[in-house]
Amino acid sequence: MLKSKVQKELISLFFINIISFISNKMARNVPTEEEPVLERLLSIRARLSVVKRDRSSYLKLEDFLPIRQEIEEEMQKLSNLRGGHLLDESRELNRTDDVLDEVLQMLSLSFLSLGKKREGTAVYSLVMAIKHIFDRLAEVGVYEEEYLKPYKAKLDEIDTILNGENKCRELTETVMEVLRYKYMQCKRIYENLLDTIHEVSPELIPVRNKLLRIRRHLTSVCCRNEYKPSDIKQIQEKIRAIDNTRVDGKFLSEDGVTIPTGQAVLVNLLEQLYYWSHDLMLVCSDGFSPAIQTIRERLLSIKSQLERLELTHKWTLRQTDLFTYQHQLHDIVKMRYQDENGDSETNSELIGKFLDDKGEAPEGQTILEFLLHKCYRIIFVLLSESSPVSEALAPVYNQLTTVRQCLLAVKNTGSPCSQEELYPYQMKLASIENLRKNGNFYDDRGHLPEGQALCVDVLEECYLILESLRDASEDTKSD
Repeated sequence: MLKSKVQKELISLFFINIISFISNKMARNVPTEEEPVLERLLSIRARLSVVKRDRSSYLKLEDFLPIRQEIEEEMQKLSNLRGGHLLDESRELNRTDDVLDEVLQMLSLSFLSLGKKREGTAVYSLVMAIKHIFDRLAEVGVYEEEYLKPYKAKLDEIDTILNGENKCRELTETVMEVLRYKYMQCKRIYENLLDTIHEVSPELIPVRNKLLRIRRHLTSVCCRNEYKPSDIKQIQEKIRAIDNTRVDGKFLSEDGVTIPTGQAVLVNLLEQLYYWSHDLMLVCSDGFSPAIQTIRERLLSIKSQLERLELTHKWTLRQTDLFTYQHQLHDIVKMRYQDENGDSETNSELIGKFLDDKGEAPEGQTILEFLLHKCYRIIFVLLSESSPVSEALAPVYNQLTTVRQCLLAVKNTGSPCSQEELYPYQMKLASIENLRKNGNFYDDRGHLPEGQALCVDVLEECYLILESLRDASEDTKSD
């Protein structure tokens, strides 16, 4: 127990030192003219943090509208200082960009908690979640089109929301510029991934799918708290089996003569699997880097907490809680080496790697990339599953969806139900109905929270299912 506590303290100290180092380094990159904006953004972030942590009452829209206006003003000032363009790919990000990103994410998550899912302000956190996932996907390169469909659906949904914001002009041009910029970054990565998919000939799809199944297997293994070398060796045997089907280094079609297109994509994926499996074997060895192990343990802890949220989020999650995890992951990503001096010849092998205290990039880093992707993917799922229902109305909505789920399960059994068996559902719906005043649900301050229509729709659907079950019961009696 004591050993575990000491290890946790050492991990925390390690991360505090690293994050402090990164923050100080980024602070030096802030131009003098941007410092007042940075100070005000830091003040806004502190205020948002206080509101986020306050669980004594539900979040209120009127608390966030003035803060949003302040953020928009600071963004406009920053844009003016940068010649009218807040974000530019040719310009290196600094501490001001980092704090602005944190502020926008916190505000976005707050609007999600308020049920404002279809507003531009709420979109930012989802765009950034997709961006982090796509950054990982771009490093790997090959996926099935089916795997990308959920992200494409979300990008289309975001595009619709942004187009709507352009028409109503509720958000300033600077805010829209940032949202559209982040969205286009995701769109470009998605299109590049799609191009890679289409490079592979249909004849080689079975081989590609086998390789991707092996990669998924590797991912599942490295996301465990512990695994054995034998777990990886089994996977390596499958990789070699596929490699042995090549003739002169090529994957042939069924006729054994034709060389289908997409060889480079599959060979690259095959080589990646060899490298990843070797790299993951090092995690089980005594010589595994303590620096990488420290980061790994932190990521496993974050993953474990996020997985618990996946199970309980319907009842316990306030979307603003996700910022804590996003912030921790962001700090870990920032620990990777970046070539700030432009000395690419010397440092090219280190770029994007996690370094140890000697300034070297230890082997075994693959496990960190897999864990980062896993954590970001869980955050994406949690954000995607959020309903356009205010936090104040969420308990009512959750009860209604649970009753609907139970009624549908009863209906799907096909067995007739007596009035006595249906009575508990009727009573529950009646108790929820009694919460309405003049047909609406109100919060504790007498305000109309977001999500009225959705709750009423689910309530009416429950009544319809209940009525159909009663009718089925009556028909059975008459027969």
